[in-house]
Amino acid sequence: MKSDPGYLYHATTAERAQDIAKEGLKVHTPSHGTDQHAWPDGSTEKRSYFTRKADSAWQFAPEEGKPAILRMKRDAAVHKRESTGDFYSKKKIPADKLEILGDDKQWHSVSELAATKLGKK
Repeated sequence: MKSDPGYLYHATTAERAQDIAKEGLKVHTPSHGTDQHAWPDGSTEKRSYFTRKADSAWQFAPEEGKPAILRMKRDAAVHKRESTGDFYSKKKIPADKLEILGDDKQWHSVSELAATKLGKK
């Protein structure tokens, strides 16, 4: 999977993507869906994480459910760089700022997800 310049990628599941379409991408504690008690920098504040590498984003998808990849344009006002080289946000991200990779291998607006089945229009 090719990474596009200026974009950051986030892994989730298709089911959670439906919720994100309605409520936006929320921030969570480090233990949400994982067995970790702190983020790599030692913080325990709520965050959502992103990577610049689309092809490695899949490894961060939750174990249960069909994996889904979201992306958004990098925004210095929203994204902070982590010591690992990844990026995080401490703010909820509106659905209209996010895109999801559809079954048709095209990017679609997450805010339209609730109304369509991606790749099967």
